[in-house]
This record gives sequence, structure tokens and C-alpha cells, in this order.
Amino acid sequence: MTRYLVAAASPETATAACDYLDGTVEDGDEVFVLTVQEEARPVEGRAAVSGVAQDRLAGRATVRTYRKTGTPDRVIVAFARERGVDQIVLGPNRGGDAGIGSTTRSVLATVDAPVFVVPG
Repeated sequence: MTRYLVAAASPETATAACDYLDGTVEDGDEVFVLTVQEEARPVEGRAAVSGVAQDRLAGRATVRTYRKTGTPDRVIVAFARERGVDQIVLGPNRGGDAGIGSTTRSVLATVDAPVFVVPG
């Protein structure tokens, strides 16, 4: 059994993560879908983020959704460690700009698990 963490701030990132996981997830795997709400920056479409993974992966993997509040990189890293995640899947940045954003950079520099960055 493999445990995946999908950290997504938008339905588009969740869709890209599911595109990747479609070819990776096997029966019995677990997928944790995490959205992190910063006090000053609401996450648009939080329900849609959860729904994408449920719709796309629930037939093959156990999909659990979580909504947390805090600093995204810290919450993602802590969640991954607490759950013993085998791989993290996230987008390059929240704003859709080119390049890797600060949250993704921090996660990449901090976690022990492999990180797959999906197209933004």
C-alpha cells in the first residue's frame, strides 16, 4: 500500500494531480487530499478540489480529504510526516505564474518523501 498526499489549492491542480495518479495508484493505496487555508488568502473552490479526487480515484484507492488552516508549507510537511506519506503531489505555485513558488520550494527542501510537481 502506498500513501499519496495531494496538496492542492485549486481544482486545476487537483485535476493535474489526478492525471498523474491515474497511472500510478493501485488497489489498496491511500490518497490524502489536503487544502490549506491561510488566514489572509482564501482557497477558492475547496469543495471542488476534494470532489475531483473522489470522482477520479475512489474506485481504486481510499480517498480522504482534509482542510487545515495555517502556513501551507508547514502544514503540508507536518501532515506528510504525521501520516507517513510515501509521495507528495502538488502544483508549482498557487497563482498560476511560471516557475516554482515559495510553498513548493519549501516543501521540496524540507520533506524526506519524494515530491512530484504537476504542471500548473
